[in-house]
Amino acid sequence: VDALSQAVEAKTKLIGDLGIELVNMKEDVDDTAAALAADQKFLAELEKGCKTKTAEWEERSKTRAEELVALADTIKILND
Repeated sequence: VDALSQAVEAKTKLIGDLGIELVNMKEDVDDTAAALAADQKFLAELEKGCKTKTAEWEERSKTRAEELVALADTIKILND
């Protein structure tokens, strides 16, 4: 009887420990899901910002190339 009582107590303790561990894991999942949502939002904003910066860079590069062509034409005219 004592052995069975000890086995029941050990299993009850194990069930309690596993229950606590399960609750902790669920909290970890919730925290991870919240962090993932925040990271995805940040990524979307970052991608939007990168697209804007890329478009601005392309426009500046195009303008700079046009300025260089204009300067070359001006120098050519002045030298002739």
